[in-house]
Amino acid sequence: MDGEIRLGEVQFFILWTHEGHETPLVLVSLYSTPEPRLLKASHNTLWSCEDQGDSALQFIKAKTIKSVVAMIPHMPMIEGQQLGERFFLVEKPGLDIAVIGGMVEAMHGHEHMTFNETD
Repeated sequence: MDGEIRLGEVQFFILWTHEGHETPLVLVSLYSTPEPRLLKASHNTLWSCEDQGDSALQFIKAKTIKSVVAMIPHMPMIEGQQLGERFFLVEKPGLDIAVIGGMVEAMHGHEHMTFNETD
């Protein structure tokens, strides 16, 4: 998974000290990789993932976090079959972009982070 971007829900942050060195760590619950059929059909724009809960807990270095995103619940269908509850990635625009029209719209969903696994 070298350099692969993964999505995870932050559980908490800690400062780990080992042999005099401090390392900020984050416990995340990883989402599954995107559903390949939806990813292909959407030309790599619809990242639809499953919440793996406590079975996918992992510590990562805080510096590997690349951005904060929202994961919005949805229940997609492929070839007439319901895939069950999944979450899709929505990148939030910066506040300067969000208020251009004089209107701020709240995004409802889960706050999550993207990170590179190799950092």
